Amino acid sequence: MIGRNNKFSIIVICHALVTLLLLLNVTIVELPNRRSIVTDGVDPLRTPSSRCSCNGAMSLHIETGPPKAVEKVSTRRTNKTLGNLFREVIEKESPSMLKDAASASSSRSLPAWRRFEERISDAELYEMNDPVVEELLHDLRTQPITAVGNWPGGFHLKLSIAFANGMKAIFKPIRRDLDYETPLEFHYFSEFDLHRAEVAAFHLDRLLGFRRVPPTVGRVFDVKEELQQRSNASINATFYTSSDGKLCFTGICRMYCVKSSPVCPDTHGNVEGSLQIMLPSDDIARWATVKHPYGRTTLDPVKWEKDHSYCEKHVKTLPEYRQGRRLLDLMDMAVLEKLTNSSFLMHLDNGKAFLRSQIDELACFYPITQCCLLRASTYGLLRHFDGGPVTLGQTLKTSLQTDALRPVLADKHFSAVDRRVRMVLAIMDECVRVKGNSTLVLIADDF
Repeated sequence: MIGRNNKFSIIVICHALVTLLLLLNVTIVELPNRRSIVTDGVDPLRTPSSRCSCNGAMSLHIETGPPKAVEKVSTRRTNKTLGNLFREVIEKESPSMLKDAASASSSRSLPAWRRFEERISDAELYEMNDPVVEELLHDLRTQPITAVGNWPGGFHLKLSIAFANGMKAIFKPIRRDLDYETPLEFHYFSEFDLHRAEVAAFHLDRLLGFRRVPPTVGRVFDVKEELQQRSNASINATFYTSSDGKLCFTGICRMYCVKSSPVCPDTHGNVEGSLQIMLPSDDIARWATVKHPYGRTTLDPVKWEKDHSYCEKHVKTLPEYRQGRRLLDLMDMAVLEKLTNSSFLMHLDNGKAFLRSQIDELACFYPITQCCLLRASTYGLLRHFDGGPVTLGQTLKTSLQTDALRPVLADKHFSAVDRRVRMVLAIMDECVRVKGNSTLVLIADDF
């Protein structure tokens, strides 16, 4: 327990930190260690309070010079975190506040979501085996709701949920059953987001060591007690009683929030979905948006589908991809998309992953086949899973057993992951054969 005066001191210190940053106009974008989100060119959905991370995957970058040929693989991390940046500003401008600020920052009196935000770095959202992630996952599963709002924009329903400890998260409700497989004639534009895919993508990203998908859990809410009664006026107005007596709602979005496709509770009055932590707001972390070179906004064939030299001519020549780690980060995310079979090349959303288990989306192949580039550590990890006693699919299945929605995926998807691991390895082995030198393909990742 901490006394009322100590609580007040912590509040004052935290407020002073943010205020001082704003007065000094210190932004992450202006610093040498620049963090970016790779998108298809559309600004990520946002509110004044928080950055939507319902995408799961985002890329974090630090510029440190051109990629190096592989000699020795290193996993050393030297990137600054948000907490580091706060402390540097305070140490320079108001040294007397530093000791108290550091004490408050490291104190377990701060909720897990605050400590998680402070530890976000240019390379990853969290460090390997960071205990604060487990605390955050526990809070996502258990914290009581205080308010429910709508997350604006997008074709699909997303609810913005606030919790008793100040945490905010994005909720995607169930739209498809566990065994559902998207029909061949369906295009991903006409398919619902899959809440289970969001949960599975977080676990897979974590197993691969990328750590760029925000912490996500499955959770079940009482539709009346937890959602309707705590919703704001706009969301509350979309609740109605269906012909079979269920309390359903449509929410608000650009396409699929209609009574022909409502969200309705099960026989117990509950609805399940994915719950993903929001990332820091723009007034704390100024997010830079970088256009995804393999994005798609049309059903028509795009340039990168028709030109096999697209990466060499149109990606590697771009200033944002010529140096630093960004291109290798893009390749990591391409691997993640390949393994999840995501048909939506936009790193802010994993809702279109795991739509099909027997069909492999061609779009997922293009970045790695055309660029012929991959981190040596990513290749080594995939090779380990392919040749080891336990496959990546089996490891993913075990990891997902910790989630409340278990089973999160049907077994057919785990075997599909293993099949796609072999496909990625075959692509990279062919790249080495064509280029005649592995150091031109498998790049050391000591930055």
